[in-house]
Amino acid sequence: HASFWIAPKTTSSQNMTTISTATSFTASVRSNSASLARSSKRPSVVSHRAVRAPVSCPSSTPRDGADQAAVPSELVGRRATLSAALISSLALDLGVMPAVAASLSGPTDGPVLVVGATGNTGRRVVAQLRAKGVAVRAGSRDTKKASSLGLAAAGAELVQLDVLDKASIEAAMQGCTAVICATGFTPSLNFKKDNPAKVDHEGTDNLVAVATAPGSSVKRFVLVTSLLTNAKAAGQGNNDNYKFLNALGGVLDEKLAAELNLRASGLDYVIVRPGGLSNEAPEAVGNLIVRGEDTTFGLETDPGREISRDTVAAVCVEALFQDAAAKRVVEVVSSPSAPVLPVDKWFA
Repeated sequence: HASFWIAPKTTSSQNMTTISTATSFTASVRSNSASLARSSKRPSVVSHRAVRAPVSCPSSTPRDGADQAAVPSELVGRRATLSAALISSLALDLGVMPAVAASLSGPTDGPVLVVGATGNTGRRVVAQLRAKGVAVRAGSRDTKKASSLGLAAAGAELVQLDVLDKASIEAAMQGCTAVICATGFTPSLNFKKDNPAKVDHEGTDNLVAVATAPGSSVKRFVLVTSLLTNAKAAGQGNNDNYKFLNALGGVLDEKLAAELNLRASGLDYVIVRPGGLSNEAPEAVGNLIVRGEDTTFGLETDPGREISRDTVAAVCVEALFQDAAAKRVVEVVSSPSAPVLPVDKWFA
């Protein structure tokens, strides 16, 4: 299973090599206002299956310094204090707790459930987690396939998991401290189940529902989607890449709905939107470039367009351990000309 972003250059090589990284800039991720619309009890999962229109998440930071300069500094301070107090009061009234980073404390803080573990990206996530000594539950519909791929030999616990079967999700997620979801629909003859609305949207919603249920021990949820997920709201509705990819059953729209549901769930989340997925090693594709939400669109003018699956897996794994990754949406690509970015700057 993988994102359906098409890499300009992809080979069948399955190398899982050590990651090299690169420079980037990371834009501030903007809060989803839907997270305030919660009940007075533990936040329940909001289904966005009926939502098809993308949402725009404007930044709270003034783009023009003159706008801010026109207001006396003491008034700005009072407004900020009052606004913070109002938001805090409203959040408490609605039962929404302030966002607290819930990164894992270290390799022993597991197990981590990897959903879509037999996919080209998921199996790399499993391998890199195990290389760090993290306990892993490799979730897939076909445990025999998972075993044949060497996931059990790598030390992962194989569990049967179908994202459309909540009972299997509950059993697989029991006791897990984090989830990395690397699923994506794969065309098959069983299109009633293997389609974007079912796998990328409903299936992800089911995972979030179990992760937020009473008694859940999940602290952080990492979701892999794709560039151009929010293309329409970002002014990229006529982007040829978006139109081509979304023609596959509206896959980008379904991924967006899943993103919105996760962001409104109350979970500590990290959303990773990769560019064109390549099976080549990072050395062949280039160093990592991390950018902010709705900044990268697969254009020739972008700093990069594709990325090694090994690099995507490394970003997902690192997202579990960095406090700065909390409540973030990052878009990741690579370029041979990009300088190396230290790991501790990936979510800075």
